[in-house]
Amino acid sequence: MKEDFIATTDRIPLDPQDLYAIDQLAEKATQPKEKVKRIYAGVISRLRSGARIQSFLTLLASKKVREILRKTGKPQA
Repeated sequence: MKEDFIATTDRIPLDPQDLYAIDQLAEKATQPKEKVKRIYAGVISRLRSGARIQSFLTLLASKKVREILRKTGKPQA
């Protein structure tokens, strides 16, 4: 089901562009959407708390989440 409303994960508001980014990240990383949503919510929360300009937070959060997923998705040696 496609979410087209503002949702919250652990009381963190997510805008429609955040939800779209989560969908795209989950699809490209072949990871469960809920896992990506939890990671994304934590990252965006930290970014929002220190940002004076909020224009590019979705882009920055997506990049950070992609990094995290790459690191956690690798098999342990």
